[in-house]
Amino acid sequence: MIRFLFWISVLFIVYTYLLYPMLIVMASRLKGRQPAPVDDGTAYPSLTMIIIAFNEEKKILDKLENCRKLDYPADLFNVIVVSDGSTDRTASILRNQDDILFIEDDVNRGKPHQINNAVKHCDSDLIVFSDTRQMYEPDALRKLARNFTDPAVGAVSGELTFISTKDMTERSVGLYWKYEKILRNAESTVDSTLGVTGAIYAIRRSLIEPIPDDTILDDIEIPLRAFRKGYRVIFDGEAIAYDTASAEIEAEFRRKVRTLAGNFQLFDRNPWLLNPVSNRIFWQSVSHKLFRLFVPYFMILALITSFMAGGTVFRSIFWVQIVFYALGILGLASSRLKKSRSINFISVFISLNTAAVFALFQYSSGKADAKWKK
Repeated sequence: MIRFLFWISVLFIVYTYLLYPMLIVMASRLKGRQPAPVDDGTAYPSLTMIIIAFNEEKKILDKLENCRKLDYPADLFNVIVVSDGSTDRTASILRNQDDILFIEDDVNRGKPHQINNAVKHCDSDLIVFSDTRQMYEPDALRKLARNFTDPAVGAVSGELTFISTKDMTERSVGLYWKYEKILRNAESTVDSTLGVTGAIYAIRRSLIEPIPDDTILDDIEIPLRAFRKGYRVIFDGEAIAYDTASAEIEAEFRRKVRTLAGNFQLFDRNPWLLNPVSNRIFWQSVSHKLFRLFVPYFMILALITSFMAGGTVFRSIFWVQIVFYALGILGLASSRLKKSRSINFISVFISLNTAAVFALFQYSSGKADAKWKK
């Protein structure tokens, strides 16, 4: 029984991180959808970009300048910026911008509340949600918009590309993000991806519904409503925004705790996702989102059962795991060891799975918060 539990735990981990990605990529190649239509510039939909800002005085002007350089018909493109109770100079800077619609709120109510507020001011065909930090390629909006010539498409996620650096933590996080993009692209090709990249995605205005103010992952909850109405949520890797990955494992850990707490909230509030009859991407939802929340517990189970199983083989497996975790922990503590690509990758892997444990505690204890934390 002990050995059976060990192999079950190993199989669960391997399936979640290796077998499922391989299977969904294979499925995407077998099914294959038509590529995104060519942008011939003849029928652009009207489009509004919504940016929710909180204490962004250092970045907001650069973001607005990036918006002004986007290659999209000016008479069809508007920008709405909401200051969500900013306590720095963000609001005063935005008051002086006459080519945007500025909405000022003196109270920090959180991004979901301000999204609901901003959407009320939109009458365009499409809405693009963006963040302050990320900068778009000039043709990003056209790349997003072209997909909506397909009436089955409800929302389109662009690609967030991390600017390359020499920092090993940033590179490890960037590698993880590339892995995520492969999954999203494959899921999109099969049918739909569950969630989008919050910094760059477009959705039909007619499909947007208000979301609760305490929603943690608005970039999953909003397109999920479109998906449930029968529309596809797809990924377009040619619509590109740029960002810089966090150079600190600690910062990435906090971000991941929040994201995974949002996944717990997602399944808690949308139990239909766990019903293969009502959820046509049940396999993707469970394999990609749900199983990762439980990987750390199977890692612990594999460690304990390999110790208890007895025998030279299992004892060797136990010590391999001990060395693996020790290297990861040392990598977290030592700036010198962080320079090793393999050790840093192990550290990031351990950190992200530890985040799932913290996320469960945070959500179950009611400490998960949708409001801004810098």
